[in-house]
Amino acid sequence: MLMTVAEFRNRVDKALPLLIRDLQDQTGRRNPEEEAAWAASFPAVSHALSTAELQPLHLYFGERGHLSLEYRLPASASWCDMVLLGAHRRRPSAVVVELKDWQTRADQPGPIEGLIQRHGAIMLHPSEQVRGYVEYCRRFHSAVRSGAADVHGCVLFTRDRHFGSYSVTPNDRLASDFPCFAATPSIIDPSLITFFRERLSEPNEVFAKEFERGEYRQDRSFVRQIGAQILTPNGSPFELLDNQRLGLALCRAEIEKAVFRVEGRPKKTVILISGPPGSGKSVLAAKIWANLVTDSRIENGDFVLTTTSKAQESNWRHLIQQVAGHGARGVILPANQYAPLTIPGLGKLQKTHHRHFADAMKWRDSLKTLRSLHGKLRMPDDHLLVSVVDEAHALINPEHSDARTQSGWPNTLGPQAYHIIRSSVVSIFLLDEVQSFRERESTTIEEIRQWAKELGADVPPLISLEGAQFRCAGSKEYVEWVEALLAGVDSASCAARTPGWLHAPPQSERSTALKAAEHAEPYKVGLLPNHKRRSSFRFQLVESPIEVEASLREACKGGDTARIVASYSREWRTKGASDPHRLPADMQDFCFSIRNRGSHQIWCRPWNYVPQGDDYAAFVQAAAGSPMANDPLCEVGCPYVVRGFDFDYVGILWLSDLVWRSGKWVVRPENVHETGLKRMLARARKEERLDGPANVALLRKVQQAYRILLTRALKGVFVWCEDAETRDRLEAALRLNAAALS
Repeated sequence: MLMTVAEFRNRVDKALPLLIRDLQDQTGRRNPEEEAAWAASFPAVSHALSTAELQPLHLYFGERGHLSLEYRLPASASWCDMVLLGAHRRRPSAVVVELKDWQTRADQPGPIEGLIQRHGAIMLHPSEQVRGYVEYCRRFHSAVRSGAADVHGCVLFTRDRHFGSYSVTPNDRLASDFPCFAATPSIIDPSLITFFRERLSEPNEVFAKEFERGEYRQDRSFVRQIGAQILTPNGSPFELLDNQRLGLALCRAEIEKAVFRVEGRPKKTVILISGPPGSGKSVLAAKIWANLVTDSRIENGDFVLTTTSKAQESNWRHLIQQVAGHGARGVILPANQYAPLTIPGLGKLQKTHHRHFADAMKWRDSLKTLRSLHGKLRMPDDHLLVSVVDEAHALINPEHSDARTQSGWPNTLGPQAYHIIRSSVVSIFLLDEVQSFRERESTTIEEIRQWAKELGADVPPLISLEGAQFRCAGSKEYVEWVEALLAGVDSASCAARTPGWLHAPPQSERSTALKAAEHAEPYKVGLLPNHKRRSSFRFQLVESPIEVEASLREACKGGDTARIVASYSREWRTKGASDPHRLPADMQDFCFSIRNRGSHQIWCRPWNYVPQGDDYAAFVQAAAGSPMANDPLCEVGCPYVVRGFDFDYVGILWLSDLVWRSGKWVVRPENVHETGLKRMLARARKEERLDGPANVALLRKVQQAYRILLTRALKGVFVWCEDAETRDRLEAALRLNAAALS
């Protein structure tokens, strides 16, 4: 919301409730906490901007200077509380201001730069938050780049002036670059006045308006730097082998046809790449993007890596930031940002045009009407040169009724994949249809082909990564065994698939707990096939969650990575807790009483802790400062979080949502707690027959979740089955005949 500084002060003084209501309509955010924060912080900011020390700069601060409230960064889900817009020494200038209506005097420095300890939890330092906004504007904002504008940032604490812990080690340098100030009703930090005066001294209405309507545009030198580091042979986490290299070569050949045409104008093209779990789709996505941005023949156009879930987005950003440092998150574009209109904007249209924009099946008509009303869409046609979409099977297609959930996507304006194709000259989709397990993950290869044809795009033959396997010790035979196991293939046929991959570790490497279990029941720990056919992959059934943990710790003594995972078979009771690890055992999400050597032991864990609302990188990457950094086995990860990522070893808690009964798999709806299957669950729980259509549909989704979990490991899997009959099924599917062991 753009206005002059004078207008802001006037509205705060005379019509603050109306200003807040306008912001709620604009942003769609109506929670009481945020409303209270606006009501408390805006008067303090208004007071700071009207202080006498700024009167020599009256032209900016008192008359024609501009600011933008709750400014949404282009092609981003991030909102800046306030951006002051003007000029200094005749050069366009912007100051991003993060408002914090916090009581800060009890807060403590965080463990590393960028973190602060607040209310017993580790949180993002507000200066780090501002740094992200500033770097994003510098690298990806059209008005900043075209106008060579300066961009600065600061934090304003509007409730408490005691915030010394925010500026000391390890955040002293960060707070120097993006300082914190007090602007409470009773005091204004004098250094804040100096900060403003040295960055904003005159109005620039043209720049202010251009900034407000700015678009996503890449700094080519910056993204080329990231691409070059991804392509670096030494030290890069991205490398390709065999079918991946073939896939990259085929993809580049199609891109050549689309982009470097004799006619000069790029041809709209949709490229489809399919591959099973572990075939390297994410690595290939990174390499495709890096090859494009480093191609010196392409001087214009934007290239983005598109994500389809919050977990995937936060982990991709973390990974790219490790490669390229701060500001790199702008190369990651969530699928929701391709929307032709925001959710609040759609809500306004639905109020004023009651007969339109309400039916998801009539999205094409709604889109035509939107174009007639607005002309240019929020994400314009062909705005991006190339979009590389990883995990494209998770894209939302609201044509399916179960996909119409509250996900931040305007369901009545069409499918995500359609808008990605519409907004991109070249769209590259990497997917595995079988990994779609949430209700809203509803996009198929055939649907993408249909929308591509509708939009006039060329669609080359599907590129398949089938046969490539880079998890599971490179064993495609193991993946085939998993497929057979979950498909309900008889145990003897499953067991016949094990000689090519299954082995137990050498006796010297086994923990005491595993030795005891193997001595009692030799076939329940692991099997050793013919030595000539030995794979390096382990699959072991263990007796309890305690042994899952013990086995992982033993296996990882050499520095390997490990995680404990489970399907959505437990409620997320600790969600929202500031420090779930300190809760009593019976308040944890997982709590088991286990008899061990004549006594009972309690094993408990919370689900993957999300300290910043959606920062799943804390679990996957064991981000510095998180509990996982201290102990990577202190939480349990869900399929949603680990999908697309891998670890050396994985411990699986196979609980009672998927059980084996009378020779077939059965789902127990009462033990399924995935909120992304809400409608499907409701139908299944009402159904009397376990083989009814709703239960069968739910069964497929839960099987897909276990398929994801069983294919996350590079070196080995340790499994505990809560249900005895299900464990018997796994044992039988592993058991080889005596001849195979000789």
